[in-house]
Amino acid sequence: MRFLGRLLHFAVSVTLLFVVALPLANLAALAGLAAGAAVVLGVAGVVLLGRASWVRVRTPDDVHGGALAGRVAPAFVRRDRAWPQYFAAQVLLDARALVERVRLITRAVWVRPHRWARTHRWRLWWPFYVPVLAVQAGLTVGVVAGVLGAGLVTAGVSAAAWLVGVPVVLLLRGLDAGWQAVFGARASCRHCHQLAAVPAYRCRGPHPPGHRLTGADLHRDLRPGRLGVLWRRCGCGDLLPTTVLRAAFSRRLEACCPSCTEALLPGAGVVTDVRMPVFGAASAGKTQLIMSALAGLEQAAKRVGVTVALPDEHSRQQHEVYARLMREKASPAKTEASGPPVAVTLRLARGPRVALVHLFDAAGENLVDREQNARLAYLDHARSLIYVLDPFSVRRVRDEFAAGAPEVFAAANPASYDPEDAYNATVQRLQEFGVPTGRRRLAFVVSKADLLAKMSAGPDGSAGVRTWLRENGLGNLVLAVERDFREVRFFLVSGRKAGRDGGFGPANWILTREWSGLD
Repeated sequence: MRFLGRLLHFAVSVTLLFVVALPLANLAALAGLAAGAAVVLGVAGVVLLGRASWVRVRTPDDVHGGALAGRVAPAFVRRDRAWPQYFAAQVLLDARALVERVRLITRAVWVRPHRWARTHRWRLWWPFYVPVLAVQAGLTVGVVAGVLGAGLVTAGVSAAAWLVGVPVVLLLRGLDAGWQAVFGARASCRHCHQLAAVPAYRCRGPHPPGHRLTGADLHRDLRPGRLGVLWRRCGCGDLLPTTVLRAAFSRRLEACCPSCTEALLPGAGVVTDVRMPVFGAASAGKTQLIMSALAGLEQAAKRVGVTVALPDEHSRQQHEVYARLMREKASPAKTEASGPPVAVTLRLARGPRVALVHLFDAAGENLVDREQNARLAYLDHARSLIYVLDPFSVRRVRDEFAAGAPEVFAAANPASYDPEDAYNATVQRLQEFGVPTGRRRLAFVVSKADLLAKMSAGPDGSAGVRTWLRENGLGNLVLAVERDFREVRFFLVSGRKAGRDGGFGPANWILTREWSGLD
């Protein structure tokens, strides 16, 4: 009887297999195939919409902490706290999350029915399990096909994004660099005197106080890149423009010095930056020359319709002191050797063309001392320099005036350092610091022309001053300056005059070559 029962069960099972189970299995396989594809699409939609808590997200804190692949230039320290561009980081995390989630779903489809069947004596009704196997197999094939399809689409879209994004990034960066090269635009710091092509930008969005202390609200490299091509999303949620050209005019950003993080002047990195460092021995007339240059530039600018402004409080205060001394025809106080260099900035605007003109003055003792002048970083970044020579420090002139006009010699308060030593101390320092002086220009200024004229008529024009220097025993110095610098122009200047015979002459010569002359 047992044998007949088993035989009957087998016959019924085979009949059910061919009559019921196999036809159902074909339909079940198709349904499983569609279900597998739907699972992939559903999971992909949840992932892309950001509704899945199980998807790892590359956050601004991760980026700031160094989790984003790729090299960061030493000048930018580390990546900024901002959301990464999707195809630069998140796309791979989303793809991994998609594969892992559908793998878990597929595993559950295989494991759970099998466990249920084992607990319900599946050997008695095994033909009906065949459609279940068909669903499982169809779903697996559908999932694999869906994942492969999603992978191909993701790879294609990512490749297209990179193929379009990289040229756009290079183009936008090139526009920044081209603008700065054409207009001589740089970010010049009034505090540490460093110069940068790319300013740092402080986001004015809703950052906690701790971000200001740690610099997490500072975007050191706002150029187009992995954190955004046309725009970037700051960690605080604000949308910020990329490129220096656009960031300079954004109300959401404040330009800062990358070195000391102090605020920069408006337009830093976009407007023409003209630096005029003045160097020479103590008492050579450097401060008087700067006073004269400022007065001359201001008068000439107003005469030709150029707008003049003093963009910061320090410049306004220093300008008031200098203007009063010029009106009173008084001499300035000696520049303190223990204090920082004095920097005065003028903002000149001729239509859309704007320049920030910085004049730097440091104590002569610091300039002629090789150890002290190593701290004067502003010398390294100027395209043009002004060397001031006191004619009364020249031996032949000193001997002539000391004997023939002692009252004039006393009024001149001659510089005590040898002119060649005063020149070499600064120029050799520049060359030792890797500054290519052969690409720079030099305004060679012989000062105190008004006192020099009391004994004899001074030389006229650049060639005349050059000849006068050679005739007075400074031929080696003339050869040195013409060897060290690409372009040299000689001037005879009276620091008490504001016109072309004063400090305006060398200042306007530099301004003509770096921005636009005020003739």
